[in-house]
Amino acid sequence: MNEIFLGKARHWLLFVVVAVCFWLTGIYHLHVSEFNIFVGITMALAVMLVFSVIVDYRPGDRVTREELPEPDGD
Repeated sequence: MNEIFLGKARHWLLFVVVAVCFWLTGIYHLHVSEFNIFVGITMALAVMLVFSVIVDYRPGDRVTREELPEPDGD
């Protein structure tokens, strides 16, 4: 499964948590009835996700299937 799902398992778990949060906000129609709360939830989830990926990243972690080419000196 590591060849299909790149990245750490906790990142995929966070993806599922965010999907469930967005599903719940959709069920309660927060995006139309309480837009400010919806934006707050969206921003908080985005900050949490970015921060968790930055904290967990270690040099040498695999992030793509193919190797990235080295940039030219141009």
